[in-house]
Amino acid sequence: MYKASIIVTLSNEYALTENFFSNLLSIINEDIDVFTVVDGETDRQTIQYLYKLENMHTNLSTIYNNENIGYSKANNIGASLSLSPYLIFLNSDTFPIDDSLYKMISYMDDSPEVGVAQGLILYPQTNLVQSAGHIFGFYKTTHAFDGLDKQSPIVRKTAERQALGSGFYITRRSLFLAENGFNELFYNAWEGLEYSLKIHLKGYKCMYYPKAKAYHVKGSGRNRRFRDESYQTGYFWHCWGDKIKMDLPEIYYMQLLEEDYKHQYLLVNGSSIRENIWSILLKGLPFKFIGQYNIEKSMVKNAISLEDSVPASFLQSKSNILFTVDSFKDIINNYRIFNYRKTFMAHDIILDLHGNVIYPQLYLKE
Repeated sequence: MYKASIIVTLSNEYALTENFFSNLLSIINEDIDVFTVVDGETDRQTIQYLYKLENMHTNLSTIYNNENIGYSKANNIGASLSLSPYLIFLNSDTFPIDDSLYKMISYMDDSPEVGVAQGLILYPQTNLVQSAGHIFGFYKTTHAFDGLDKQSPIVRKTAERQALGSGFYITRRSLFLAENGFNELFYNAWEGLEYSLKIHLKGYKCMYYPKAKAYHVKGSGRNRRFRDESYQTGYFWHCWGDKIKMDLPEIYYMQLLEEDYKHQYLLVNGSSIRENIWSILLKGLPFKFIGQYNIEKSMVKNAISLEDSVPASFLQSKSNILFTVDSFKDIINNYRIFNYRKTFMAHDIILDLHGNVIYPQLYLKE
């Protein structure tokens, strides 16, 4: 019997397909089998390449669909053919590193209480964190620690999550079959997250396991065909909203220092989430605020320029500032302002929706 089965669905260009399999076949042995589900791909070069691979490798099987049926259905087809104890789901734009897949299998072997495990996912362009599992705010979910250095202590720590991303995760086949696989009402969104959440709510652990690592090109693995996917978000929160714990404050608390609560802060909100929601997210964290300013951030402008967004009365204040933003990357490039504030030892903090806690004056030194 194979140690595990890799399930991958294809709906992309030939170059990415060749790069994906070139990497995959260099890091697995024939004790892992691979089920490739072609999801409506008609590119002749890709099909010929898959035929060639299947003839060369006895542990590779390919299933062809003439129409695009979407991520959940395609993966369910591949999973139904496996006889292995574990299913490893990989996006076709995901590139596991070294022996990461075997580390995931060993971790599951040693951890019977774990139902699903996700490795650390990195941006191939920057080598920074893309996902360390899912975390939840107020009716919102994000990938944990997006943009953070992979050597950060919080990133290197194995941790339980409520949900995980299925582009690079492993689950027990018995659990997957018991849940009838991914929910086929979803189409290229939410299905992997929802499955892991269901397993978590059944009492199994969903674990972020950073010793397993992979690069993810992000957005390249599936040709984008037009679908109205707006219903999916509403459907997900309708089904699960009252069962999900808002864990973002806990993620902050794990990183904040006792010294941080000794200061008073001006609150500057540059997030798309308004201040009344942030008051919920910050509730329970003993910050003392002495003033507040809301940045009117343009919907078409990601980066925040502090000079044209926040008055000098705040930026030149000797009081410390707590910045709340969607991503710390939106604001961290304000070198002039943060360097100026460093001159009088300001104790500023940036909190974002990915659970990142950034001290900008220290970050500038890196």
